[in-house]
Amino acid sequence: MEVPNYGTVVVCPYNNAHQILAERLQKHLVKCRRQYPNAKITACPFNNAHHIPEQELKLHTKTCPDRGQMESFKYAIASTPAPPPQAAQDDDENWDDMDAPAYNPAKYCANNLIIRKATHKTAAEKRQFYEDERVRHEMLKKGNA
Repeated sequence: MEVPNYGTVVVCPYNNAHQILAERLQKHLVKCRRQYPNAKITACPFNNAHHIPEQELKLHTKTCPDRGQMESFKYAIASTPAPPPQAAQDDDENWDDMDAPAYNPAKYCANNLIIRKATHKTAAEKRQFYEDERVRHEMLKKGNA
């Protein structure tokens, strides 16, 4: 039922005195179902917003407007079949058997122009560390030039 300046109003299947806006029906049905636990009303298998008396459920499932959507989805043909999975290639390579040396970040930082930070040291140790770093950077710059 269309109400001017208000929208479409629907009557609640649990209580005919309840008139609800169509967009609020779903929320109302949850509350009303809780309010009337002994009512012999069931939800439609195609649309949960359709609450129908149990006696009329078979007729409703045959004539439900949302049944068409479910049927078209049920009998839809897949457009393209999924490709078969690729077999995993056997790799003879084993990285554990390589004779490569392990990476040493401290050695790399000491031999390159990397800015290091003094942490967990006293003020005097930090001053000495930064002085040593300044000298180290000057030596590396002279060696690269």
